[in-house]
Amino acid sequence: MEFGLLLVSQYDESRPMQGIGDELIAQTELARDVGFDSVTVGEHHVTNSDQYLLNEAVVAHVAEHIGAMDLWTTLCLLPYHNPVRIAEFGATIDILTGGQFRLGVGLGYREKEYDVFGVSKADGPGRLIEGVEIIKRLWTEDSVTYHGKHFTLEETSIRPQPLQDPRPPIWIGASNESSVRRSGRIGDGFIGAHVPFGLAKRQVADFYDERQTKGIDGGDVGFIREAFVAETTEQAEQAVRDPLMGKYESYSNWGQDDAIEDDDFGSPWDKLRHERFLVGSPDDVIADIERYRDEMDLDYLVIRTQFPGSDFEDVHESVRLFGEEVIPAFQ
Repeated sequence: MEFGLLLVSQYDESRPMQGIGDELIAQTELARDVGFDSVTVGEHHVTNSDQYLLNEAVVAHVAEHIGAMDLWTTLCLLPYHNPVRIAEFGATIDILTGGQFRLGVGLGYREKEYDVFGVSKADGPGRLIEGVEIIKRLWTEDSVTYHGKHFTLEETSIRPQPLQDPRPPIWIGASNESSVRRSGRIGDGFIGAHVPFGLAKRQVADFYDERQTKGIDGGDVGFIREAFVAETTEQAEQAVRDPLMGKYESYSNWGQDDAIEDDDFGSPWDKLRHERFLVGSPDDVIADIERYRDEMDLDYLVIRTQFPGSDFEDVHESVRLFGEEVIPAFQ
């Protein structure tokens, strides 16, 4: 199992922005130095009172500090964008990092985001499918002609193309059975998030079942999990409980739980912690991750350990403990 750190670029409205760039670099370098395999960056827009940095700018900002780590987008919300531009962006980052880029894409679920980009949410799945196909072809073909429902290209090329041969991996984020099965058909991997443990197991099975049904070999699976590590369970809960529950309240307000089948983000702390979070001492978190390894055989676990309102010193200590005391248990 490999481990990634999701660099959180969302901040409470009261958080001063001066120095945030240095903080993102510090977290990237800390993750690199304590043994993480990758760092990742997400995407949201028009987030009301929360401050959310543009993912493409953050990816470029930290790229030269990743060392041997991979650099992902988890997730680029592809239906909002022209896939030619995302193909150029991905190729550029792959070149700047020496071939260490992974593109993670997803649908997005917020009506407001679709509205401000002038895209119908009903068109999201089609734009995602066509976008992934176009990006694959632009990364591997000299000239692409494409006539789809949402995009049309005539003898289109991008230069330069990525360094990786044949191209950077494309992971698809998904939240329900139909989207998980879609990821099995069009992606190199599936990345899940937020869902309770039992549903996560079912999604992994659905991904591989779809690939087997369609005669597609291989494929990787990963999950993003909210995580926080401290010397004791009590210290971990005290540091992260309020910021993390506040984050889940905003998820619910944004409609994330409506996008996930049979789910409720308004569950009590104890239930959420058991089903979705990795919070506690290093030994607690190791035991929780062993459950994922043994029952899902995950290839990747990406942790998010910072939330709006979190103290940066607490976040740094959590990342350090995870790297120095948790990751070695799985090597």
